[in-house]
Amino acid sequence: MKTKRLQAAGLTVALAVGMAAIAGCGGGNTNESSPSPAASGASGTPAASPAEQKPVTVTFMNMWPKDSTENIATSVRAQLEKLQAENPNIIVQEESIGDQNAYYTKLKTLAASNDLPDLFVSKGSELAMFAKNETVASLDGILDEDAAWKDGFLPSSFNDLSSGGKTYGIPFSMLATSVVYYNKEILADAGIASFPQTWAELEAAIAALKAKGVTPIALGNKEQWVANSCILSALGDRYTGSDWFYGIIENSGAKFTDTEFVNSLAAFQSLAKQGAFNSDMNSINNDQQKTLYFNGKAAMFLEGSWAIGAVNAAPQNIVDNTEVAVLPSVDGGKGNPLATSGGSGSGYAVGLKGYESKKEAISEVLKAISGADFAKSLAEKGEPVAFKVGDYDKSSVSQLAVKYAELSSGLQFTPIYDSYLSPATVSVMNAGLQDLLLEGVTPEALAQKIQAEYDKGI
Repeated sequence: MKTKRLQAAGLTVALAVGMAAIAGCGGGNTNESSPSPAASGASGTPAASPAEQKPVTVTFMNMWPKDSTENIATSVRAQLEKLQAENPNIIVQEESIGDQNAYYTKLKTLAASNDLPDLFVSKGSELAMFAKNETVASLDGILDEDAAWKDGFLPSSFNDLSSGGKTYGIPFSMLATSVVYYNKEILADAGIASFPQTWAELEAAIAALKAKGVTPIALGNKEQWVANSCILSALGDRYTGSDWFYGIIENSGAKFTDTEFVNSLAAFQSLAKQGAFNSDMNSINNDQQKTLYFNGKAAMFLEGSWAIGAVNAAPQNIVDNTEVAVLPSVDGGKGNPLATSGGSGSGYAVGLKGYESKKEAISEVLKAISGADFAKSLAEKGEPVAFKVGDYDKSSVSQLAVKYAELSSGLQFTPIYDSYLSPATVSVMNAGLQDLLLEGVTPEALAQKIQAEYDKGI
C-alpha cells in the first residue's frame, strides 16, 4: 500500500466573497524584500528591542513570474512588502522561477540534497514524497500555537496538503483548476447561442468555429501540466466519477486501464483530432495560450480560477465578452456534470533543514501570506480564498469574478490528479498526454503506461 493517504473529499465550492459559497511559471529572479519581527525570546523572556534583534533571512521559492498579474502572486507580494516594512528584522529573499517544469526540477534537486528553501510552494503529491524522505517540516506545531489562525481556514482546505496524519502545507487559495473561459461574441458569430451543455454540442461548436477560421480552444501545454490539471482532471471525472479516483488513491481496486478512464483519454484525443486546439499546443505555455485568446484568435481556453486576474488585465473588448463555464456532460459518464477539479491543490511548505533556527520568523511570514489580511486582499479581487473573510470592500470585485462566483455556487470540487498522484506517475501521465494529443500513443497504451508507473509505487 502507498504510505501517502491524503484525506480527500468532494467539496462544495466555497467562495468567501459574500456572494456565493465557493490548481506555472523562467528564470531565477530573486527579490530581497525588507525584514519582519524577529520573534520574542524564550517563554517568559522579554523580546529584544528592534535595535538588539539580528535580522533573519527567510528564503522563499515560488513559480510566479516577477511581473505576474495573477491575483495570488500580486497579493502575496503586497503582503510580504507590508510585513517587511513593519518588521525590519525579517528579510524575505524571494526566488521566482516562472516555469513550472523548471521549478519542480529544481525543487526535487534541492530536496535530494536536503537543501530546500525555508519556504516554497508545493503540490500535495510532492509534499507527501518530501515528508516520507524527512526533508519538510510538519506545520501542526505552529498551527496549534495560534488557534485563531488555524481555525480561520475553511473546512477541508488542508486535505491536499496532509500526509500520514500530519500537515505539511499551508493553503493560500481554494481554486478550481478547470474553468472554461470563452468569448461569447466569437461564439455568437459562429452561430453558437450559448455554451455547449453536452459533449456532442461541444464537438458541433468546434466544427462551427473552425469553419469561421477561429481556433476553438487555445492550449499551451509546453510545460505539460495544463493538459492534466486544467483538462483531464475534470474530464476524467466526468467519465469515472470521483469514487474511482479515490479507489486509485487508496489502491482499492481501481486502475487507470479501466474502461471509463480510457474513454476519457479517447475523448481528449478526439478533440485534438478534430482540430480543437492550436497546432503548436505543445510548444507554447499557459501564458501564451491566454495571449491567443486575448488577441481574439481563439474562442476559448481552459485554466484555473487563478486566471481571472489575467483576463481582467486583457483588452476591454475581451473582458466585456468573456464568460465562464465548466466542461459539458458526457454520454454515460459516472461523474457529476456540475463539478470540476479543485481544492487547495498547492500550498506553502517549509524545508526542515533551517526550520528550528528560523521557526518564529517563518511563522510570521506564513501568517502574513495566508491569514485574514491576505485572504481579504484576495476576496477584494474576487479570488476564491482558503481563509474565512469578514467585511471587505466589494466595489472593486470584477464582473468576471462575480460570474465565476455565480457559476461556482452550484459546483462541487473533484480531485486534482497531480495533487494526489506520485510525482513519478504524474510525470508519465503529463508526458503521455503530449503524445496523446499528437496521436503518438493510443488511449489504451497510455493508460497501460500510467498504470505501470503507478504500480511501482505500491
